[in-house]
Amino acid sequence: MKSSTLIDQLSGFLFWDVDPSGINPETHQQFIISRIMERGTLADVKAVWNYYGAEAVKAALLNAADLSAKTISFFANQFNLPREAFRAFRNPANHWTL
Repeated sequence: MKSSTLIDQLSGFLFWDVDPSGINPETHQQFIISRIMERGTLADVKAVWNYYGAEAVKAALLNAADLSAKTISFFANQFNLPREAFRAFRNPANHWTL
């Protein structure tokens, strides 16, 4: 998959607040992975997972500053990690969602 087509394959509603033409899949990897894993459809998640690979997805989610409790729990299970391993879980500002 070419990098320019990754954004084209994803649901348009995911980028309602930014100009999709300005998103570079290489330089904005953290943003894309976090956004898709948090809000994307199953097809979006599969496209991003296939594009970046499991290790890049794992690293991005572990370092994401803001994820919902649902997303943290799902991917903690997926990667067999404790929820506390996720930066977003340790962020006191996010505890109201946990």
